[in-house]
Amino acid sequence: MTITLKKSTTKSSILTIVRSDGSSTWSKLHRGLETHDLAHYAVESTLKFNKAFYGIINDGYTVADFELPKEQRPFAVRVENLHPDAIITEHIVNMLEVELLNSGFNDHFIEALKNILKVNNLEFPNNLNENTLKQIRTTYHKLYNQWLALTDDQELKINFQP
Repeated sequence: MTITLKKSTTKSSILTIVRSDGSSTWSKLHRGLETHDLAHYAVESTLKFNKAFYGIINDGYTVADFELPKEQRPFAVRVENLHPDAIITEHIVNMLEVELLNSGFNDHFIEALKNILKVNNLEFPNNLNENTLKQIRTTYHKLYNQWLALTDDQELKINFQP
C-alpha cells in the first residue's frame, strides 16, 4: 500500500491511497488533518495493527466512507462494528496530536491511555510500551517534519504493509 499526501498551500491537500491490490481511493483533506493521517501511519505500522484505518482502506473501503454521517457509513466502518484496534488507534492518534500541537510529550502517556481504554472497555495493546511509544513518536515527528518541509504541490509518499 502506498499513502501519498500532496501538499497545497492554497486549497485542500490531497490524500491518495493505492491499496495492495492496485486499486485506489483519494480525498481532499480538511486543513490540519494531514497530521492525523501521519499519526495513524506511525501507530498502525509500529503496533502492526492491520484492522485500523489503513487496514480498513486496504480492504476496499474508501476515505469517503469515513466522512459520511455515522448512520450512512458502510456497516464495517460504523463505530460499533470497528475492530478494537481501530478504536485504540484513534485514542492513541488523538493523544499524539495533543502532544504535537499543544502540550509537548506527556510523561504519563501510557498511564493516561490505559485509563482511557479502561473507561471504554478496551484492552491495552500488549506490544505498546515505552520503547514502542518512542518509536511511534519518532516516526510521527519525522513524517511531520517532512510534511512541513514540503512546498506547494510536493508529495510525501509512505509505503505501508498492513
